[in-house]
Formats: sequence, structure tokens, C-alpha cells
Amino acid sequence: MTSRRDVLKSAALLPLAGLPVGVRAAPAVAGTPLAGHFTHESARLWLQATEESKGTLNWWPAAGNEADARTQPLALAKVSGNCTIVEVGGLRPASAYRYRVSLEGGGSAAGTLRTAPAPGEAPRDFRVYLGSCAYTETYTRGGNPYGANHHIFNTMAGRMGEDALPHFMLWLGDNLYLRGPSETFKQPAEYSTPAHMDLRYREVRAQLQLRRLFAATHHYAIWDDHDYGPNNGDKSFDLKDESLRLFRAYWPNPPMGSAELPGTWCRFVHQDAEFFLLDDRFNRDPEKAPPDPAKVMYGRAQMEWLRRSLRESRATFKLVVGGSQFLSAGKNGEHSGWHSYPEERDDFLAFLDKERITGVALLSGDRHNTQFFTRKSGDTTLNEFSCSPLTSKISKVGKAELDNPRVDRECSVETQNYGTLEFSGEGKARKVTARCFDSDGKLLWTRLLAGAG
Repeated sequence: MTSRRDVLKSAALLPLAGLPVGVRAAPAVAGTPLAGHFTHESARLWLQATEESKGTLNWWPAAGNEADARTQPLALAKVSGNCTIVEVGGLRPASAYRYRVSLEGGGSAAGTLRTAPAPGEAPRDFRVYLGSCAYTETYTRGGNPYGANHHIFNTMAGRMGEDALPHFMLWLGDNLYLRGPSETFKQPAEYSTPAHMDLRYREVRAQLQLRRLFAATHHYAIWDDHDYGPNNGDKSFDLKDESLRLFRAYWPNPPMGSAELPGTWCRFVHQDAEFFLLDDRFNRDPEKAPPDPAKVMYGRAQMEWLRRSLRESRATFKLVVGGSQFLSAGKNGEHSGWHSYPEERDDFLAFLDKERITGVALLSGDRHNTQFFTRKSGDTTLNEFSCSPLTSKISKVGKAELDNPRVDRECSVETQNYGTLEFSGEGKARKVTARCFDSDGKLLWTRLLAGAG
């Protein structure tokens, strides 16, 4: 039997070259191409090669033939980590497509894309898969147990393959872990240099255990501290600009941030739902800083954008998505959550009450357990589905957390899990149903997240 120490030793070793000196390996597609943001007429596709290379992307209707494919040239440059995000346009609404990536003198990969129904059509039923905190190893770099139930990735991919509803996945942060230093093997932290961060992204994207899930659907993502930088990282992180560059390079979201307000924040519409993906790290004040009216998690500019966007939205459902819990309770700096930034949170909740914006729901992750929160104000209800972890170590739900009057105790989950949101029904009966499943796909609970009425 292989010991844990043997595993750690082998993980610390660099692979030996398998080719004669001076012979360059033919470029291959690294990992699995990742389909991201999609509309009724376009889709974004992330690609990476093992070497700097050129190639082509062919795509054609799933019911058609590759001989009739449209073609787009590819350039995967070393300066961009041999990866690119391709915008595939001119597609038909509510349609499935096949694609093939072919590299010059090297490998190829194939997959599928799909588009959304045309704007203005009656909304159809669809599903969103959720998860956060994906630690893709079993042990920390120091040799402590941390990751478990990694078969959840195959469970989710299998469920997607059998799903009769169109779907996509929303990664709720800590989608990979930039790990700390290893004293055992004298390794620096993976967030210590841009090169180390880039290597970690490459390694995780190439892992076999993730390939089936990556290929199973389209993906959107936000980040939290572990895919931003150090544990509990905030705006003081020296390499935050490099971290942002990598996140943008590896996740085919809608365009993120702006020149005036850098970050991962963005928004997109899918049928009758609009999703507002927030950046809870780039402008965040330290969690443990003393309470102060000026202490913020998102910052004034991002909150102004969110409030303005919610006012403008014509979607039936408005999903606000953040890496840290919104409606959690606790002492200042205890656990990660908006409760340590009460003025910013209270101001936003007062805005929702005053504006009476309907169909709002909250999504979050981070806490290494799953919880469901409900806030009632007058005749309005605001729910939050906090879904975590996919594979990371479990944190027990403490007594103080359970004493939060907003917590639904029956929905507290202390095992690796994932969630789904089902958008279904017609007219005033339209609703969003939240469900939580364990790593084997067993249903743990069901709740109404939001209704149209």
C-alpha cells in the first residue's frame, strides 16, 4: 500500500523529461476546453495548449456534418499561457453545436456548445448547478487530510448527462486552491509569484477528475480567497492584479470589471433570470479590522453598480452571487461573511426594502458547510442558498450560527455536497426551486428560493 508520505514525496517531484534534449513535443490540447458564457447567438470557449501553437476551431450544428463546419483560426501564445478565449458567433437560438479544436502538428479535442432561446420568447424550464470549495487533492502540502469525496465531480457530470433540462454550472468561489507554503518540502506558497499561480491554474485545469464535468455543460464562476490569493485575502494582496489577469484568462465569463473598477464582477441574462456576479476580494477591507462605517467588502463603486443594475433589470428573477455569505451572523472578524461589514450590508438591505425590487435571491459559498437563510421584511422574503463544499474539508455549523434567526436548521449540511436551482412554471406560477445533494447524488433537501408572484 502506498503511504501518505510516499504520495507527498511523489507530488513534490518534478516530472522527468521523456524526450531527447533539443526535441520539442508536439503541441496538444491541455485539459478539456471549457464552454462559458452563452447567449441566443454566441458562446465563449476557453482553450489551452501544452505549447505555443496555432490551429483552427471548427463548429457545426449537432445534427449536421463536420464537412459543413465554419472555421476560425486560433493563436495560443506563450505570453498568454498558451490559452485563449474564443467568441463563437453567428449561432442559432436554442440550438446545439459540435466543435473540434485542431492544433498545427499536434493534438485535437472535440466537444459541444449550445445557445439560449431567443429574447422575447416565453421562458422555458432550465437548471443551474452550484458548488464551491473544490480542493482537488486529498492532503494539504503539509500532509494533513483536507479533500474528500472527489467522485462528486463525476456524480455531477453524470446527472448533467441525464438531465432533460438545459443547464449550466455556477462555480461559487474557491474553484481551485492557491495553496500556502510547504515547510516539509521547502516549497513557497502558490500565491507567492505570478509563475506559481499560473502553474497551479495549469495543473488543476489538466486534472483528469475534472474533465468529464468541464465537458458536461457551460460554466460561469466567481472567486473567493483561495483562488484570489492567501487565506482571507483582501485588497492588500500584492499580486491581486496578476491574480485578476489569470482569473480572466481561465474563466470564459462575460466581460468582467471595467477600466475604472477592476475586478471579476459582471452580469448576464438567461431567459427570465439575471445573474449579478460580485467580486468580494479585490476591494475588500481586512475581515478582522475593527468595525467602522467605512469598512467594506465590495466597495462603494461596486455596490452602486449593483443597485443601479437591479433597478434596471427587467428579469423576473435576480440572482445576486458572492463568495462570502450575505445573511450570516457572528462577531466582527469571526468566520468570513458580510456580518463583519454591517454598514455596507445594512445599506444594501435597506435599499431592497425601499425599492421593493421583486424576485431577488442570494447565492454564496465559502463556509465548508451548506446553509439556507431567510430574511423577512414586511411582506417580502429574501432567501440565500449558501452551498459548500464540493470536496474541501468540512466545518461544523456552530451553535452561534444555528442561533441566527435567519437560518433554516433543517438545511444545514455537514458533508461534501452540491446544489441545483430549477427554474420552472409559467406566468405567476414561475418559481426557482433550490435543492441540495450529497456527493453520491442523494437529495438532502428542497426549498423555494424565489417566486414570480
